[in-house]
Amino acid sequence: MDKEARFKASVMTSTLDFVSRELGGPALQGILGSFDSSQIAGKKLLPSDWVLQKTYHDFLQATHRYLQSAAPPRNEEQFLFQMGKYIAQDSIAKYYKSLIRVLDTKFLLTQTPRIWGVIHTHGKIRGEPVGKTGAEIYITDFPSPSRQWCGMVIGFIHGVIELTRARDIKVEQVECVMNGAKHCHFHAEWR
Repeated sequence: MDKEARFKASVMTSTLDFVSRELGGPALQGILGSFDSSQIAGKKLLPSDWVLQKTYHDFLQATHRYLQSAAPPRNEEQFLFQMGKYIAQDSIAKYYKSLIRVLDTKFLLTQTPRIWGVIHTHGKIRGEPVGKTGAEIYITDFPSPSRQWCGMVIGFIHGVIELTRARDIKVEQVECVMNGAKHCHFHAEWR
């Protein structure tokens, strides 16, 4: 495989499914038609296929433009959060469930680098427990950051924690590389 950053198509498939369900097929086709989506548009992606990270970045940017111009307007922050939750629950639950134990968020934290490594060719993630019901999560060296990606990651972290059957989950971004930080840092709490 070349040095270009890639991720598993299972994530892309879940993303496309979410956007189609939420915005409709014509909106999805409009989004795909607004950038070079030849790697993903009109193709049957297998979960084990690899997709260029740049394609995902461009897809998120095109979705951002669509949401900005949508009538009626959509709350982009909420849309990205729900997208992230859906991706976690759809792709992680389908293909990587063995890496998550129900009711064991500490085990989940030890598995975050492994989950990341199975899905991504570039970047790193590190989870540090905070007491019994919290965590600090750091993502470094991610090749295609964007505010939309970070918004989706908040929902993704929430969705993955939800898979452990934790409740009252709160996830917030503390630092972002888009603001000059050396990593994207997220704080999570649950009960």
